[in-house]
Parts: sequence; structure tokens; C-alpha cells
Amino acid sequence: MSSTAKQVDIATEFTLPMRTLSGESALENARSLLRNPDRGLRMETYITLGEAPESYPGNAEDPYEKMLGFIEKYEEESPTVVQLYVYLIHYCDKPLNDKAFEQLERMLTLLRDNGIRALLRFAYQNESNPDAAWARVREHLHQIGGWFQSHGPLVEDTVFAVQAGIVGNWGEGHGNVNLKNRHIGRAFTLLCRVVPEDMFLQVRTIDLMNQIPKKYQDRVGMHDDYLIDEPHGGWNFFLGREGKRERLAGAGFWRTVNDGEMPWGVATYYDRPDCHPLDSMEALPILQQIKQYSLATLSLEHNYREDVPGRTFTMARWRGENLSRAQLEEAGLPYHPSLLDDNGMINTFEYVRYHLGYLLSITSFELDSDSNQACFTIQNNGFAAPLNFNALSLVVNGEEYLVGSYDKYALGSMRAVSYTVDLPEGIDTSGNIGIRLTRRAGSPLSARFMNDTAFENGVQMMAG
Repeated sequence: MSSTAKQVDIATEFTLPMRTLSGESALENARSLLRNPDRGLRMETYITLGEAPESYPGNAEDPYEKMLGFIEKYEEESPTVVQLYVYLIHYCDKPLNDKAFEQLERMLTLLRDNGIRALLRFAYQNESNPDAAWARVREHLHQIGGWFQSHGPLVEDTVFAVQAGIVGNWGEGHGNVNLKNRHIGRAFTLLCRVVPEDMFLQVRTIDLMNQIPKKYQDRVGMHDDYLIDEPHGGWNFFLGREGKRERLAGAGFWRTVNDGEMPWGVATYYDRPDCHPLDSMEALPILQQIKQYSLATLSLEHNYREDVPGRTFTMARWRGENLSRAQLEEAGLPYHPSLLDDNGMINTFEYVRYHLGYLLSITSFELDSDSNQACFTIQNNGFAAPLNFNALSLVVNGEEYLVGSYDKYALGSMRAVSYTVDLPEGIDTSGNIGIRLTRRAGSPLSARFMNDTAFENGVQMMAG
């Protein structure tokens, strides 16, 4: 069996125009897409490892119950990713012990049991606690690498990507005390070595990324923790350097898994008490940054439903605002036409949560029994390519035929790719036929397509 990617143009015996979810209830019918893995609005939680696990450092709240509380809080939003801070504050003067790894394993198991994957960040330092020196960080990273190897299936099932963390307050790369600046590059390089080689990493700023050797940079993306409604913010990934931002933003981030968050809604502009609050930011400038960064995920915790009585925050305000087709096209933003209403409008909040990461549909499928060829086309209307999905296959009566020409990078935002698959002679094609896009061959982690057909055992069926 062989396969090639090319334009579909063959005589067919069997042709299916692939219906996508549409009509007045398209958004409601598409709710299952929100459960697609490794994309979308994400939660945020913490675990501080130690003799008795804490939530945030100094907060004795049970971290596992806290995680379950977030799952309940955001049930309607259906997130499948959580940014998981793993604080190592209690181990700054000693190696990680069995108890620490038991606590980490319990948290990841809890996530797996609830269909949640982790955007994992190890950190030492917060407002009240300093960090560890390089020798201790190095020791811990080697231990973590060994644990990753010995717990490969759990890590594979639960870790979406790894944020570099480690350095400074909250692992954001600034304010470090005991870990000296000259050791940051060494720490990040070691982290790249111990993280499974097919897993993406993220860093906070371009200056931090530049300390990572080039041989690792093709799997290192970014997390911008200060998305605001101005094009060149002083605290974002590019630190306000407009020329560098414009030169680099379009060059490589469509090839990496990236994350973002707005500042807390209770904050003021750059934390200056005399400046305006950031609880009512305009959508379009932020959406254009999301596009520029090809974001797969965006924080639900920041500027949405913060626990402040009497306050309404940016993303909650977006639930009362709409975007028009003309606005989306003028801003150069991707969208799926069937999610617009009869007036060519879409709710701003709904737009964000459906279009983060990948939004895939099978736009055509053709089968020629005489030549034993199947041809199909996949369209991506999301902000990012499905970069955590490494295997595409045609499934005929339960038998999988891998598409050898599949290139996950080719399925970037607003791109379509056509594939032709040569099937074995004499194969029975009268039964069930479907398409599977998955983490790797045999993995249960599969992507659902935006087609009005059955999705069974990770396979998007071509009929029914």
C-alpha cells in the first residue's frame, strides 16, 4: 500500500460530498468538537509537591479536589487542557523523593481519568519563596527525565506540551535569585533533552528562546502571558520590539504548539495603579495576535470568570458581542462559514473557543473500486495545524491504511490538503469506511472532524 498527496481528479465509482455541521443550530451541533484534544480554551491549576501536597505554595487546599473543582466550574466550556503548575519549592535544598513523584503521578492519573491533558510547567519561585541554584535544578531535571521514561504511557496520555518554567517567579523567566542568568540556557537545554523528543515545549520570551540551542528550537514554541489589545506590548513574548516581532512571528510559530493568556481582569495596564483597568479589552486586536502566534490554547482563568463580585471581565463581555464575516475577513482571521448565522455573524466568545488550534473538516471523499484508490481532502479552518497528531489513516472495515504522505505542518490555518491512497487489490470497500487522525498509530488520542457523520472509536465515518 502506498499513498501520495495530490489534487483529487480521478474517475470515481463512489463519491461522497462531505456534509459539515451547518444551519441555525450549527454551534449547538458542533459542541462535541470542543472535546477535541490538545486545543481550545484551557483551565489552570497548581500542585506543590512535598510532605503534604498543597495547591498553590502556602495554600493547604487539596490540589486534587481543586482540579476536580475546575472541571466542574468549566463543565459548560468543555476544556480538554489544563495548565498544570508543579511547584518544587519544598525541594530547593534536596533531591525529589518518592513521595513527590507519587503526588505527580496521582495528579496526572486524575487528569487521564477525566479526559484532560496537561500543559505542564515546573516552577520553584513565587512571591514568597526563592528558587533553587543550578546544581539542584540540574539534579531535579535528571530525576524528572528518568521519571518521564519510566512512566512513558502515563506521560504520553496526559502531557500536551511542556512549558520551560523553572526560572524565576511562577516559572515565567524573570526575578530569579539563586538560579543565575548564566545557567538559564543550560537549564532549558537540559529540559529539552529530558522531555520526550516528540513533545513540544514553550518559553515565555524571545530572549529566553534564544538561549536554547538551535537543534532544539524546531520543537520549542511560545507562551505569551500578557495578551492585551495593543499590537506590540512591552510584556509580551517579543517584549515590544516591533521589528523583531514582525520578522519572527510569521516565520516559525505555525510550526510549534503555542499558548497564550490575557492578564488578570482585576489588573491595570502594566500594573500601574494610575492606568486603566484591563477588564474590557477589544477582541479584534487580541484575535489578530492569536492568529499571528497560531495559538492552540488560551487561558479560561484570566479575564473571564474571576471570582470578583460585581465585575465583568473581557471574555465574559465577549459573550455579548458578535463578529461579522466582513470583520473577520478584513482582519485576516480564519473562520468556518457554517458556524456563522444566517446574517453572517458569530458570537465572539464562541468564535474564539471553536477556532483555537485546529478545526478540521473532510470536504470531499471519493472511492474508485476499479483502481482501488481512495481520495479525500481535509480543510483546516482553525488558527493552528494539528501538530500533536502524527498519523493519518484510512480505515476500511477496521483495517487501517496509513497515509504515508501526511504532513501535519501542511495542514496549517486555512489550508486544504488532498490525499490519494492506494488500497490492496480485492479489498472489500462495501463496508464501513472512515478516516482517523491520531497522535500516533494505535493511540486512542484522535481528532474529531467537523462533519455530520458518525465518529466511532476515534474514526470519522464517511457515511451515516
